[in-house]
Order: sequence, then C-alpha cells, then structure tokens
Amino acid sequence: MILNKPGLKYKPVCNQVECHLYFNQSKLLDFCKSKDIVLTAYGVLGSDPEKEWVTKNYPVILEDPVLNVIAEKHQRTAAQVALRYQLQRGLVVLAKSFTEKRIRENFQVFDFQLTPEDKETQDGLNGNLLYFKDTYFADHPDYPFNDEY
Repeated sequence: MILNKPGLKYKPVCNQVECHLYFNQSKLLDFCKSKDIVLTAYGVLGSDPEKEWVTKNYPVILEDPVLNVIAEKHQRTAAQVALRYQLQRGLVVLAKSFTEKRIRENFQVFDFQLTPEDKETQDGLNGNLLYFKDTYFADHPDYPFNDEY
C-alpha cells in the first residue's frame, strides 16, 4: 500500500475511484475517512455500454428498479438519487453529461435528503461490479486492485 512506503514525503489527500451503486467502495471509503483522505467518485451513473473500455452486459444503473422506486418516492430522477446517495455518504461526486438539461438536473441534488432506509436499500445494491476494468497496469507494484480495498 502506498501509504506504507518508506520515505513517503506527501500523504495523498484525495483518491479518485470508480464508485456507484453496484461498486460502492464502502471499505475503501471507511479507510479513506480514517486517514483524512477525500474519496472522489467517478462513474456514479454508470457508463455507456457501447464504449470499448466499459465492461459489457452489466446492468444499467439508471434503470435499476430499486433506485427508480426511491426516485419516485422523492419525486426525483434516478440520476439525482444516485448522486445524492454518494453525497450523503461523504464522497465528492463527478457526474459527466453532455446535455444542458442533464447537467442542470444533476445540480438539483442539494434540496432533498435520502432517508436512512433509502441509503440502506441502496447499500444493498452493491455487487462489486466494475464498469471500467483497467488491467493495463496490473503488473505494477502499486496497482490499486492488488490491495484489499
């Protein structure tokens, strides 16, 4: 683990990782919080399965029936609920969109709260599914997926 390297001069203050309902990184989040490292989430809304670098045949996050029930309950979109979930867990959230409508919609996540039950339900969706499996650097000694987190 990089934090245990001898001679480490600067401790990381931010760790940017794939994090979404199907790969919620709970253990890593707890570890980062214990070390005062901010966890930044990308891929929160999943990714376009047509892209060559995205794992094929994984469920589409925004079509998840459980997520959509919670969204309907709060009169929000599935995307807004998925974003709010990560924010309430204490993550910095990166949401990528190309359309003005969705960009505006993604900002409308600060005027509602998910209940503890909503959060617990979403926690239960975790399946450790990585949409972005990058094995190019798998032989590097600091390859992140060699650690238990």
